[in-house]
Amino acid sequence: WVRFSAPIFLHGVSMFSLCMVGFLWLTNFKVKLLFLSVLPAGKFSKVVSSSGKHETKLGNVTIQVVTGDITKETTDVIVNSSNDSFTLKSGVSKAILDAAGVAVLEECQYLGSQPHQGMIMTVPGNLKCKKILHLVVQSDKGKIHSSVKEALQMCVKHSYTSVSFPIPELQLQVLQFKYLTIPSTNTKFLTSWDSFCHIERIQNPALWKSLQIKKHEMEQRNNHQNNEKRLFHGTSEDTVPIINERGFNRSYAGKNATCYGKGSYFAVKADYSAQDTYSKPNAKGEKFMYLCRVLTGDYTLGQKDMIAPPSKGSGVHMYDSVVNDMTNPSMFIVFHDIQAYPEYLITFK
Repeated sequence: WVRFSAPIFLHGVSMFSLCMVGFLWLTNFKVKLLFLSVLPAGKFSKVVSSSGKHETKLGNVTIQVVTGDITKETTDVIVNSSNDSFTLKSGVSKAILDAAGVAVLEECQYLGSQPHQGMIMTVPGNLKCKKILHLVVQSDKGKIHSSVKEALQMCVKHSYTSVSFPIPELQLQVLQFKYLTIPSTNTKFLTSWDSFCHIERIQNPALWKSLQIKKHEMEQRNNHQNNEKRLFHGTSEDTVPIINERGFNRSYAGKNATCYGKGSYFAVKADYSAQDTYSKPNAKGEKFMYLCRVLTGDYTLGQKDMIAPPSKGSGVHMYDSVVNDMTNPSMFIVFHDIQAYPEYLITFK
């Protein structure tokens, strides 16, 4: 729930305009926000990944997504997501309260019985932080945004310079973004359309996990790591919720074309997927297209009505995908649903 989808302001300075990194929604991750008194406006730096940690920067602010036990954190503040009485004994809250000890639980019970605004700050107890900030869990996206903003403002008010947010198990979420880096080969698409209505990031933990498992298996089998591409897929408005929830379904192959096989089709260039044949306009003239992570792996030339990639030589291993042109492919076709993840949905006119 610590994804930021709209600007946050501290002392009038624009704090966040959008995202963290692609691993944010995974179970048992926490976000560590290391900030000085305010966050400057600007662009996020390139994400640097190492074992168990993914890091980006915005000015003098470091944003990390870290795998681990939040009760071991040494940031100034640890955030706990709790209930109205601040005594929730399940999930992350149970782990924090159990590790912090009786003194913290008793303070939560006392402060929770007093009038409050959905947030209290207590002593750290046995934890290594300076304070624990307890927030009432919210389900509404707008309220989540407000809670996170208020938590950060409280940290700034008390001159704390770092804070860790837990990320509990998340269900499917769609988050709006203000910008998205699209590969430079798509200048025709970027200049051909009147407006971009909005860009949304799809968070589906189950689909993401399946993609990562398949990617790891593919890397071992192919003995190289050049197995993933960022490709485009145009669709109609009525299929958007289905793709968001279940991913791409090759059983729908043939709806638009099967020239190179009965699989799911993805284009190298956005302007191809933006055609009305694939991105069908709704009643408002809005069109829909995904920027996807696709595991293309080792590929070969596709053929009409092919239902699976052919074998590699005389062995039992098959190619991972097929293309329309081996010299300069502009289209990739995959035959396994878990080989593609709908990362961003672009709505445009």
